[in-house]
Amino acid sequence: MLRALVLASILLSSSFAQVATPTGLATLRTPTLAAPALRVLVPAYFYPVANSPWTRLSAVAALHPKRIAAIGNVFNGPGTSFDASYAVAFADFRAHGGTLLGYVYTSYGARPLAQVFADIDQWLAWYPLDGFFLDEMANTPGQFESYYQAIYQYARSKVAGALVVDNPGTSTSPSYLHWNNQTVASAVCIYEGSGGFSTWHSDAWVKVRPRQEFYALPYATPSAGWQAAVDHAFAENCGWVYVTDDVLPNPWDTLPAYFEALAAYVATF
Repeated sequence: MLRALVLASILLSSSFAQVATPTGLATLRTPTLAAPALRVLVPAYFYPVANSPWTRLSAVAALHPKRIAAIGNVFNGPGTSFDASYAVAFADFRAHGGTLLGYVYTSYGARPLAQVFADIDQWLAWYPLDGFFLDEMANTPGQFESYYQAIYQYARSKVAGALVVDNPGTSTSPSYLHWNNQTVASAVCIYEGSGGFSTWHSDAWVKVRPRQEFYALPYATPSAGWQAAVDHAFAENCGWVYVTDDVLPNPWDTLPAYFEALAAYVATF
């Protein structure tokens, strides 16, 4: 996944539409009374100025309890100093029922564990979190499982029950979820891209695992295609999804106009 852009570019792109009320979509399915089968995980890489997308995120989280999670990213992680604006936005999101993960990059297993652990510690020193999003995850079988398992264990030692979502952004091996009879990640992102999602298929081993272990992240999806993208993610056994019409160079610097409708639809699964 792309790391955060410089703060100036985030500030330039942080004025967005007010909360809109979705119409009709939530009636297309009967909501389940069990644990959510499908949830939204938003890469929320936008600065929390007045009326930023964080306001919309909090409003949607309040409407759909236990369904909405977001990845906070101050600057390629927790940043170099405490930011009061982020602290307010993060706290508001969690107070409205949202699940907040802190962004940590791993350079495909090349980043020293000490630096990864330091980012986790710095996140928690400045901002309360519910877990972590580990970007740039390796996916070569037999190579970096112990590395990511160590991060998972460290994160869980710091945050009880932490949700740890890792991002190879493509197909991976089951050993990056469980290795040596122990957990490596709570979930992995197995698709991140802007083209071909409608014909993409998850691996056969994914189909027989619990769907909450898998996340799909299609971007550059027009308003006419988001519902089909959600349906396809669910059909491919993903229990986490986010769809946006935003595009490169940073497809995570805003929310789509259809975000409220998407969240309402996801909440019917």
